Amino acid sequence: MTNSHANLDRILLPLDGSEAAASIVPYVERLASMLGADINLLGVIPSPPADLPNDISGGADAGVVTQYLEGIKRGLEDNEISVDVDIQEGQATAEILACAEGRQCGLIALATRGRSAVGPNLLGITTDRVIRSSPAPVLVIPPDEDGGAVSPKGTAKTIIVGLDGSETAATSLGAVRQVARKLDLEIILVRATPPVDPLGGAATYFDSVSHHAELYVKRVADQLAADGLSARTVVGPLSAQEQLLQVADEAEEPLLILSTRGWSNRADWQLGSVTDRVVRTARHPVLIIPPAGRS
Repeated sequence: MTNSHANLDRILLPLDGSEAAASIVPYVERLASMLGADINLLGVIPSPPADLPNDISGGADAGVVTQYLEGIKRGLEDNEISVDVDIQEGQATAEILACAEGRQCGLIALATRGRSAVGPNLLGITTDRVIRSSPAPVLVIPPDEDGGAVSPKGTAKTIIVGLDGSETAATSLGAVRQVARKLDLEIILVRATPPVDPLGGAATYFDSVSHHAELYVKRVADQLAADGLSARTVVGPLSAQEQLLQVADEAEEPLLILSTRGWSNRADWQLGSVTDRVVRTARHPVLIIPPAGRS
């Protein structure tokens, strides 16, 4: 499975029974309805330690997990969404990735944090591991301050995409086109050109950089418009993280779409400093696009 042609017809939604995990179900439900996508619910029961009997290992009971997921399934099916349920035993990250591969899910939806009510936490560190190793795009949805759904009234009306002129950043545009076309969303292309202290002719140089940045995002916007998509640009003087979050906070029901830096020396990929900071601080959903060719 690679991200070159994202399959938006099936969304993998791992749940662990926590309030934070459950809070994103309405958002994923609305997204699936708008995309015409099926949802695959996943529960992961950890394998018990080899030196402990199953009944005292502290692991979640399969019956409890099944009952919990079947309840979520019934609610989704009441709203005419096709749902499958998988329950696996093993390590959370590995089982999430294996299920995404086996079920051909083109999108994995995760909350950013949470404490499990029926078993070990699938969030937090697991979310971090999944977004650093998944070949499929990962949608990260932050709960609000009270642990509730981040977008109780809607799903997405605006796409915010960060560009820095690099080929890596531009890899997100394929997913941008797909999502924008399917959901009929406006696209805002964001480019940050933070100023520096002028040294000699540096001010003139950075004025030129800002001008070229504006030309670049305008060229991308024109290409999107030629494809029948609505796009506008924002080039601002803040840091990349601050510029993206400011635009998102001012937009209506935004979805941020960001690419990653690329390969690391550990056979996984790095988020990149900007994407990493945005994912950890954004109050809005972020769709993370992994490096092209990851399999």
